Amino acid sequence: MNSEMKGMGKNKPRKDNTTLWQIKLTAIAIEFIVLYIFWIVLSGHFQIKWLVIGAFSAGLVTYLTHNIFIPDTAENWSGIKFLFRSAFRFTLYLPWLILAIIKANLQVAAILIKPRMPIDPVMLQFETKLSKRISMVTLANSITLTPGTITVELERGKYIIHSLVPGCAGDLETGLMQNKVAWIYGDHQETASPQCSWTRYLPELKR
Repeated sequence: MNSEMKGMGKNKPRKDNTTLWQIKLTAIAIEFIVLYIFWIVLSGHFQIKWLVIGAFSAGLVTYLTHNIFIPDTAENWSGIKFLFRSAFRFTLYLPWLILAIIKANLQVAAILIKPRMPIDPVMLQFETKLSKRISMVTLANSITLTPGTITVELERGKYIIHSLVPGCAGDLETGLMQNKVAWIYGDHQETASPQCSWTRYLPELKR
């Protein structure tokens, strides 16, 4: 019986590894298919040459970004329904993000057209409770896409943001943007505004 139990213990990791590889291949295949369809829809060309270029482009992007969508363990995999649900929620998030970009553009333009140009560049540091890599990357990119703020560093859920003026980071101080990103992927949402640290010198944040 002891030998049988040892044999069962040896087979379990192999089964888990096989399951994780199946999950990885599924996630990679889904990402490639979605990107390829997206390419075809945007290009509107169905000649062999363009289809091949589209396949190459979708394959290259999938190769460079697939780790974002792949879980570390089989237990963290939420199924194909999670992917479609996240895609649907992301489409609902885009209008809000576009509106935030427009508002930030107007805010930055208002600063620049003022005679004295009241630019007051600062560094903001805050830590989020987001746990999924795709959530953290989406938040970092959303911050950078919004004029007036740029994600300088992201490490273990801790963000360092460069802001043209402190007011440009309003949605980050309140936690609104990270809550919306958390909702997309079913990640942990902040229950209160994150604790923020401000400075004009980056080394001060890393002490």
